[in-house]
Amino acid sequence: MRVLRGIFHGLLSLGSFIGAGFRGVITIMAFTEGGLMRQFCLSRRIIALSCIVLMGLTVGSTLTLFNLVRGQYYLTRVKYLERENRAMTSLLQGQAEQLSKLKLEMAKLKEFEESLRQVAGLGVAPELQVSESESAGGRGSSRSRRP
Repeated sequence: MRVLRGIFHGLLSLGSFIGAGFRGVITIMAFTEGGLMRQFCLSRRIIALSCIVLMGLTVGSTLTLFNLVRGQYYLTRVKYLERENRAMTSLLQGQAEQLSKLKLEMAKLKEFEESLRQVAGLGVAPELQVSESESAGGRGSSRSRRP
């Protein structure tokens, strides 16, 4: 408890010391080129508050400028990405058209192959014969295993 009382007393005396520093006036003397002298008296409180406001304005201006620069950077980046996206989309559309042309060509070739086989007297494509023989061979081997 004694320690807390000592800390509290120390804070009070520090506060009164700082408060006493803000009391009083500061005299500012300004000289002009013509040799005239002007004298201004400002309180220390006004000077301290002016300094605090000036620091706040400086920090606020700096943050605003930083956000402006960052916003411009992101805006430029978004525009670049949109252009790249449009380029990729057109490329994909071109490839899709090529793929559809290739599918049509494959269908034409398949029809041509079927017509050639009919003319030649070959009924079933060799790929189909191979797959049928493999499936038949698999069944035949399982039958031969039975006792």
